Amino acid sequence: MGQWKRRRLLFRAGLHERRGTDPSDVLAGLHQLAADDPYDLEVLLTAAELLADRAGRRSGTAREADLAASIALLHRCVPLVPPGHDDRGRVFNSLGQRLFAVAQGTDSPEPVAESVLAFREAVAATPHGNHMRQVNQFYLVVQLGEHFERSGHRDAPVEAVRVAREGYATVPPGDELHPMFRTALITSLRRLAGVTAHVEPLQEAVGLAREALSEARGTSDRAGAQFDLVRALRAMYDATTDTRLLVEAVDLSEQCLAATPRRDPEFNRRRTRLASAVRLLAQDRRDPDLMRRAIDLMRATIETPSAADEHADTLIDLTQSLASLHTMTDDQLALHEAELTARTAVAAAPDPGPWRTAAQFALATTLLYRSSVDARGTDAVALHEALGLFQHVAAATPPDHRERGDRLWYLGVTLRDLARHGDGDTAAWRRQARHVFAESASAAGPPNVRIKSFQHLGAMEAALGDPHAALAAYEAAVALLPQLTPDWLSYHGNIVGLSQIEGLPDGAAAAALELGRPERAVELLELSRGILHGRTLEARDLRLLRHRSPQLHAEFLRLRTALNTPALNTPARDGNEGNDGNWDDLMSRIRSLDGMAGFLRAPSVHALRRHADQGPVVIVNINERRCDALVLRADAEQPLLTIPLTGLTQADVIAHLLRLTRAVFAAPNDPSLLTRRNAQRDLDEILRWLWDRVTAPVLDALGLTAPSSDTRPPPRIWWCPVGLMAYFPLHAAGHHDSGGKATVMDRAVSSYTTTVRALAGRSGPPAAGTTPRALVVAVPDAEDAPPLPGAAAEAAALTELLPNALVLSGAQATYENVVRALPAYPVAHFSCHGLTFWENPAAGMLLLHDHLTRPLTVEQLSALELPSADLAYLSACSTSHTHPDNADEALHITGAFQLAGYQRVIGTLWPVDDSTSVEITRATYAGLTHGGSTPPRTELSALALNQAVRALRDRYRASPSLWAGYIHVGH
Repeated sequence: MGQWKRRRLLFRAGLHERRGTDPSDVLAGLHQLAADDPYDLEVLLTAAELLADRAGRRSGTAREADLAASIALLHRCVPLVPPGHDDRGRVFNSLGQRLFAVAQGTDSPEPVAESVLAFREAVAATPHGNHMRQVNQFYLVVQLGEHFERSGHRDAPVEAVRVAREGYATVPPGDELHPMFRTALITSLRRLAGVTAHVEPLQEAVGLAREALSEARGTSDRAGAQFDLVRALRAMYDATTDTRLLVEAVDLSEQCLAATPRRDPEFNRRRTRLASAVRLLAQDRRDPDLMRRAIDLMRATIETPSAADEHADTLIDLTQSLASLHTMTDDQLALHEAELTARTAVAAAPDPGPWRTAAQFALATTLLYRSSVDARGTDAVALHEALGLFQHVAAATPPDHRERGDRLWYLGVTLRDLARHGDGDTAAWRRQARHVFAESASAAGPPNVRIKSFQHLGAMEAALGDPHAALAAYEAAVALLPQLTPDWLSYHGNIVGLSQIEGLPDGAAAAALELGRPERAVELLELSRGILHGRTLEARDLRLLRHRSPQLHAEFLRLRTALNTPALNTPARDGNEGNDGNWDDLMSRIRSLDGMAGFLRAPSVHALRRHADQGPVVIVNINERRCDALVLRADAEQPLLTIPLTGLTQADVIAHLLRLTRAVFAAPNDPSLLTRRNAQRDLDEILRWLWDRVTAPVLDALGLTAPSSDTRPPPRIWWCPVGLMAYFPLHAAGHHDSGGKATVMDRAVSSYTTTVRALAGRSGPPAAGTTPRALVVAVPDAEDAPPLPGAAAEAAALTELLPNALVLSGAQATYENVVRALPAYPVAHFSCHGLTFWENPAAGMLLLHDHLTRPLTVEQLSALELPSADLAYLSACSTSHTHPDNADEALHITGAFQLAGYQRVIGTLWPVDDSTSVEITRATYAGLTHGGSTPPRTELSALALNQAVRALRDRYRASPSLWAGYIHVGH
């Protein structure tokens, strides 16, 4: 074909491209030219671009065929543009865009990975200062993000941030690419934070988004900047669970949506973002009204035409919101609608594609949830459908995908539930579940997913009769716990993270006990419980290390960060192997320093036994496989005594806990006298059951078989209940009509501790020459709370018994006055209302005079540092009550005072009577001060409380709720 015909074909090709008309006749001629001269680069490029242009106007197999043909031609162009060729950047730019277009119709990561390679070459081939270099950089950043989403490749966000920073720095502010690069950088930083588990990239992202908002001038630009800031705040909230960030995100989303015209293409997307933020805030606050608002926003979005993937995404969000509403309200219609919405999402999502997989996952989780709450028990039909869906989702999720571990975990839970249901071969279901949990645990993913996967793997191994494998799995889960609560995480974030390991401590201990290793059971319990308190102890070790060796301190922080961060180019399970030897060497060097031999060592039984020098510590562990009491003693030859509680089962504990909850929380407020009497009878029967099944076997084994007498000091005993046992009054167990022969409180003086390590620190009387000063806080008339006349009576009684005390009563008992006074007073007494929030323990509080404006919460108390704190007496309701998921962390008001530094805390397990509280307070302080004649001897607080409670018990034996709820915690 002559040169004139060649030029004419190329001219006509340009016309078709500009006009968007059918280029079939020109394409035939171009293909003929390419066959005649396979090295004609311009012909090959022109044909490739015409095919790509036509593909954009077609769909289905015709579109796919055009894209495939275009890519094939571009691959033929690559050898024709060696490094340095003027058209190299153009070829690789076109190839990258064509590959990206192919990727839109598939879940496969391969086209995106190839597109990344192409745009890398395009960037490298374009000189600095050339605008096309910046265009190629932008495409590369976008594709790296998609590559990460598809494959989970951990170096993609690192490269994306680097390239985006370079592009953002080189594009002038007036260029249209400038805001696009900033948005891409914000998105890349969010992904980088997810990979590294560091908060710094998110802080940078929020800063950039705030910068964009401050620079925005027009209404449209401002709305777009608000949208970017909302996404950054959301990511920061996901990392820190700081509710303030979420509140700001909701407020900005409201402003952004209000400024967006309904006809604007972005309106639906921004309404969806608002709905998502409101949904998260509703979950954070456990607020069903907020959740209903989120649902209404999503329904409005669904009714508006949108792209198939966006429509499916909103349906998935709506499914999750409806399921959450059911958990809050038990609204059966919400659960039914959630399932119908999930099925609609599956039908609406493009197939194949990531949205179809996400919709199937949403439907499967809804079915699994419905099965778990089904009134008849496990719903086998729902489980089998969920199983098929989860299997399809797992098959469609690439091996390195960041959500693969979580999706496999749900598949494992479904298989486990089928085994529990007894549907078919139980052992076969368990073997499949074991395999899936093992794969989930080894997959690259966040620590919470890997921890719960190892935990469930341990349970499956135990059920299948392999105790060695079970213990290994539980140990792996415990070893990952430090990654669950990084230093930068908020207090609320720590609570959320720790609530996910419910059942891990008792399961790990049971696995060790089944192998006859009680010492290992104690060590695992110490490592997996009281983690917040353990971090306080660790902070002391780190301060000492910084004092001893600043260089080793800096090296420790650096290496710990590296070990707790998944490698950037490999799955998390393999990324830190090179650091293990460095860690061991560092620990050896640190522990060789003077006074640092015990630095961060696993707490061995022989190291822990010194905390039992004043009396045994009894760890009560309840698990579905076995129940035991582990008694730690100061005896060097036999420090640990194992007492199997063969008459106790986990199911029995749960049944009695439900009975206890009704007796002490619901019945006292019932108008029926018969109901209230029955509640006291139920509580008495629970105390008898506790004696028969738990405490009597322990006391008998310790030789505490008779009531203490006035001629010798009563023995001390510390109770360390695990999990649900923390709700039971072990100190008050017994047959209280036996004349003191068969009760705990008549045989020993009891205290409680969350862990053995929590007993570390000073104990005994104050140093010679010091007089414990006392602070008395009394709030008889807190706003919006019932009157508490006993508070004034307690303040009056303590004024007589503690004549030098500072009394803050009524309007004086404000947040500011109390917090300012606490450091100066080793003894603090609070007589006020206590308020607990089951779903948000951090918000539990003591009701001071200004509690409506400045609440004294668990979170704020825990953050106090009171090195001189000695005794806190909390004469308030339910100060030791919390959600079962948080029982092993003592996340309640009593525990908050311990974290603040108090060595001894007197608290309550349930609501207490106002008048009898006055009696117990007066009697306890009378015992501490010898009737007001001496300063309080705080080391006698457990004994004084025991005597006060016993005296009240002797008067009101038939009403144990009046006296059995008072507990002593600590030394």
